[in-house]
Parts: sequence; C-alpha cells; structure tokens
Amino acid sequence: MQTPVFLDHLPDVSDVSGGKTERYRHLRNNALLELLLDSSTQWHDRDCPACGSPVAQSQTFGQAFIPFQRCAACNTIYAARVPAQQRLDALRLQLPQAQPGTTPAGDEAEDHSFEFISTLNWVSLTAGHLGRGIDRVLDYRFTTHAPRWEDVVAKLSHNRRWQHLPLAAETGEGFDDLAEAVDTFRPDAILIQAEMDRVASPDRLLDRIRQAARPGTLVFIASSCADGLEYELLGSASPSFIPLDRLTVFSIAGLETLARRLGYEVLEKSTPGRRDAIILRQYFLQANNDNVPFWSGFFRDADKDRLTDLQILLQRSLRSSLLRFVIQT
Repeated sequence: MQTPVFLDHLPDVSDVSGGKTERYRHLRNNALLELLLDSSTQWHDRDCPACGSPVAQSQTFGQAFIPFQRCAACNTIYAARVPAQQRLDALRLQLPQAQPGTTPAGDEAEDHSFEFISTLNWVSLTAGHLGRGIDRVLDYRFTTHAPRWEDVVAKLSHNRRWQHLPLAAETGEGFDDLAEAVDTFRPDAILIQAEMDRVASPDRLLDRIRQAARPGTLVFIASSCADGLEYELLGSASPSFIPLDRLTVFSIAGLETLARRLGYEVLEKSTPGRRDAIILRQYFLQANNDNVPFWSGFFRDADKDRLTDLQILLQRSLRSSLLRFVIQT
C-alpha cells in the first residue's frame, strides 16, 4: 500500500539551513573524528545492511571521513565500516538535547513541530486505513533526539497510551532495553523515528523487535531515503548527509528486502518529504560553478509554485528524501 502525503506548504529555507544546523553538523563530525583518532575504537566491515550484497559489488558514494558505498543491487547508501553500538550511543548521549532535563526553548522548541504532528497523524491514519485499534505505542529513542516530542504526545495524543524509551548508555549491542520494554508494555505499535539511519546493525534492531513482539504488532519506520532526488543530485554533498547520522540510508527496495527477509509483512511505504525542493534550490543558487543539465536552470528559475509541484511529484513517485514504512510482525 502506497500512502502519499500531500503538502500544505513548503518549509522556509531557514528551517533547513542556518546556524543551529551547522553547529549540530560540527558536533557530529567532531564526534566522528574522535572515533577515528581513538586507537581503541574497533571498526567492523560490513556488506549492504539492506539486501546483503557484497561491498565489492557496490559503487563508491563518498569518503566522508569513513568510506560510504551505494549498493548496486538495491541502491541503499551505507558506511562500509562501523564502530560498536555502545560507542555510537555514548557519542549521541553527549549531544546537548540528550542531556537529562533538557527543555528546548524559543525557536528550538519549534524545530520539529510539523514533524511531531505529522507523525501523530501518520499513526492515526494508518490505524484508520487498516481498520484496527492502536492503543499502545512504544517510541524508541526519538524522545532523546527531540526532547519536545514527549510533551507534544502528552498534549495531543489522548486516545493512545505511549511509552517513551530514551537512549541509554547501558543499551549494548543487542538492544536488550527494547526487547524488555516490548515484552513488558506489549505495544500494538512501535515507532522507530530517525533511528534506523544511526545504528550499526539495523537488521539486528528489527530482528530483536520481531522476536520480542506479539504477532501482528505494527512497526512504524521513518528514515532518510536513498532514492530521494536530493541524494541523487547531490550525493555526499547533500546537506542532509551527516555521516554519524546516516550510517545507513535505505532505499525503498532495500528496506523492503530487509523487512521481508526478517519475516515482516510490508503494509505501507511512502516518501512524504517536504524539504527536497527547498534544499536543492538553495544548493543550486549558491553553487555557481555547478551545471547539471536541466536541474541547474530549473532550480535557479523556480518560483514557489513550481517548487511545490515538484515536491508533490517527488512524494507521489516515492522520490522524496524522507522514507516511511509500516511493517507487521
């Protein structure tokens, strides 16, 4: 089932660029340099984490501190070597928004406002499409990435019971905290928002859920999309490509292959992104020396109506840079 999400408006360019975005990028790149300079860091080589194709059959995507490949079989973008999950978690816990008691204020509190409402609507619409009740939802780690999320859920999602499972230093490689929470809370649905990109072994994460959850449990996955026009045109120069946050950028075919290989049923897939056209226009307005046939002139001349039409086309064609899947155990 494909579920396009149409635009009400495009975001302002200030929402996708600016000082806060650059500071975050520097923090994450510095964390990656810390890993690379630490002689005790253990790195693990891997093949395509989506379809399993050997790295030798992939194409080079970029060298963003560590080598990234684009799978020739399924188009997934992935880091060819990754550190242990504990190290990745420890570095994320150093981010300001991950500190206990963090409460965003002012503009920072509004950064994810549309994303929050869109996610809640996504769960509600899926429940309606499938004709089934979703009474208990387990949120895995998104509340650490976006602290205001838990407050919005409490305010706007009164018809559902939510449990938020934040990132914890003692999680370990096997996602034991997640398995324990699933066994205790017995959710109807599990939300994995912006997490599949960041873990060393996304297949292990999904497999642990499948083993712990009841049959028929829904898993909502939101991540970046390798099939998006932004990645197709800009590659590793995309402003959305922050290596530690994009260890895996799944394609539609790649995530579908992984889900089915692990025994899931794929119920919905969509790419309801809103930012591709704005990001690309900003890039081509600034990159005076770049001359990509058709696209350079398109974005430099495009008005807001043309950008909106393009973004809707990308959504309907599964070519936006935000991917959403609903799969079932």
